[in-house]
Amino acid sequence: MKKMILFVLTFLLAIGLVTAAGAKEVGSKTSITLWDQYYRGVESDIMDSLVKDFEAKNADIQIVRETKTLDDLKLVLKMSLESGTGPDIMQVNQGEADMGAMAKAGLLVKANDAAVKNNWAARFSDSTLKAMGYGGDYYGIATTAEVVGFFYNKPLMQKLGLSVPKTFTELETLLERTKRAGYTPINFGNLDGWTGIHEWSAIQHVLTTREQLDAMMSGKPGNYWNSVENRQAAEILQRWVRSGYFTKDFSAIGYDDSASIFMQGDSLLFLTGNWMMGELLENSPFEVGFFLVPANDPSRLKAVGGPGIPFVVSQKSTKIDAAMKFMNYLATEEAAKAWADNMMLPAQSIDANEYRDAPLLFREILDAYSTADKANGMGYFIDWITPTFYDTCSAAVQELMALEITPEVFVQKLQNDYASFTN
Repeated sequence: MKKMILFVLTFLLAIGLVTAAGAKEVGSKTSITLWDQYYRGVESDIMDSLVKDFEAKNADIQIVRETKTLDDLKLVLKMSLESGTGPDIMQVNQGEADMGAMAKAGLLVKANDAAVKNNWAARFSDSTLKAMGYGGDYYGIATTAEVVGFFYNKPLMQKLGLSVPKTFTELETLLERTKRAGYTPINFGNLDGWTGIHEWSAIQHVLTTREQLDAMMSGKPGNYWNSVENRQAAEILQRWVRSGYFTKDFSAIGYDDSASIFMQGDSLLFLTGNWMMGELLENSPFEVGFFLVPANDPSRLKAVGGPGIPFVVSQKSTKIDAAMKFMNYLATEEAAKAWADNMMLPAQSIDANEYRDAPLLFREILDAYSTADKANGMGYFIDWITPTFYDTCSAAVQELMALEITPEVFVQKLQNDYASFTN
């Protein structure tokens, strides 16, 4: 029986039906396997259309697409790549636990040469390209992006005689004037923990330099998190708590409930990501706008967020050239507009003037992302820098905003977590 199985496998390999990393020869076409986590309706339809368009432009290549949940990808991807049975192209989450581990294991193709050859720098900022890679090397292309900023109640802004702030000082003046007028300046719920990370890191991003923030997210040993600017951001956050700028009893309010509270109309601002746009467009009884957290120093303007989960190529693939062709296709403006046409934020900047028929809120988000991206000011979701940083930071922010720990203790907790991983 063993000899028979060996014979069958040998025969299949000989005729090309079984090859490494999912790649197959189908007639005169090269067939490559794609795993992605765009399994929801519109997202899946967009990916299907992109695959069909790519195949039409590259008649010698066939894409075999399989959708997975993000949890499924995390569960099986690394093991399948190591065994040589995984896909040729797949989405891999940024951070040490996923892309970092796979890059260190030599499982991913570095895209540095492809980025230069195909001039990806003309379509993506340096900060965005680096955020799609690991350790200073380029590895992937993300199709969508996320950006965190302030959604705001436009009628209330007008009623209070206020305008979108251009500096951080103007932002704090706006918060104080809103509070004095009897309204909640910032709608907020921190029961889930991660929302507090955004509140602190949004302030941190506009206080630090580009070099400081990149060093904190480099994964290299150093006393980066225990900085003056990080401590100042913590001090500001506690000052806002003491001044009553946040929703009362915010520690007991979950994220979904905080969105509902914002739409009641008694608060001016809601700090969250562009993913909330659809719900606000559909359910808010008033017009909503969007702006980035401003910086006093324009050179320090940086927004929390960045590219979505990048597509990368398996080092075990036997069809790397064909896979890289698809990667380069995903980096085109044409592919980016496929997402923008469906009111999803693409990872490369798109001119909002091309979407005059779209809701104004979507155009404001496009403008905000473009402003940050063109200024090399796209930052990070800081929680992925170590495998334990999310738990450490979310718990520490809850303590910080409950006024249970000092800013000095807060930043030391972050530094300790980072140091325990990098040293």
